[in-house]
Amino acid sequence: MIPTELQAVLDLLPNPASEIAQLGGPERPWSVRYGHTHAVLRRNDPRRFRDFGQSEDVALASVIWVHDVLRDLADLGLAAPTPIAGLAGRSVAVVDGTIWELLTHVPGLPMGWADDDMHAAGALLARFHQSSLALPLRPQRPGAQPFSECRPAHPAARNARDAFERELQEIEHDVAPRGVIHGDATQSNVVIDRGAYRLVDFAIAYQDALLADVGSALWRNSRASPDAVTYDPVRAATFVRGYAAVRPLPPEAGRAIVVYMTGRGLQLQSRLELRRGADETIIERLRSIEAQHAELESAITVALNGPGRR
Repeated sequence: MIPTELQAVLDLLPNPASEIAQLGGPERPWSVRYGHTHAVLRRNDPRRFRDFGQSEDVALASVIWVHDVLRDLADLGLAAPTPIAGLAGRSVAVVDGTIWELLTHVPGLPMGWADDDMHAAGALLARFHQSSLALPLRPQRPGAQPFSECRPAHPAARNARDAFERELQEIEHDVAPRGVIHGDATQSNVVIDRGAYRLVDFAIAYQDALLADVGSALWRNSRASPDAVTYDPVRAATFVRGYAAVRPLPPEAGRAIVVYMTGRGLQLQSRLELRRGADETIIERLRSIEAQHAELESAITVALNGPGRR
């Protein structure tokens, strides 16, 4: 049975929906076919925006910002979800206080966990960054939560934050190359279609240092296993090597990337606290990054420069 809330959105489509399927659990998007179109319908829970201190106007502006970015990326030829003006002539609609989005369906199967996959995912992120740098200039996304503004209250996170602030100055974060970043370019947001790797789910995209995107990806992609709280330097190096094969990085980038891994953890902990959630694995992973900082940085540096240069 189609939920009443969803039916009100489907009624905005230009043709009746012929096929509807939810892509996972209760908070996941819907796959929708209507006419000759295969689309993805995303629901943005208004409670989540309120938890993050955003009004409905800011939340709506935030979603529209992402859609503007995705349209520009499509104009540049990047294969990614593209907004569809199918909700009464728009790609975004507000129905009973809930923000809905209609985007193209990006075909493919979920990326695996093998080294070859990680190398390819790194190259994919680099190609996205090349497109990002070619985007028109724009203001920051409304309601964005860049690493530099995330200050979680957890005692362990506060200690990590103190070190992180010092490290941001040392890596010259304020003058680092910037652009639109995906924010969560991990294995879970990459699909493969006939050998082509594609990024999906740009829900938390915003503007920041491009290397922050690499650190965010490695928060998950360089774990010893998908659910581990420890990290594998070899996996981190493999991902970065794939990235650098497409978009060369400076020799000293290794340190900044590991610093930004910490930044992603602080961002996740801050978001967790805002919505009053519980997940101690974030703190455990922050501790692992602190303990493994030197070996992660060393492995990435070798990947970028070869074993003879540090």
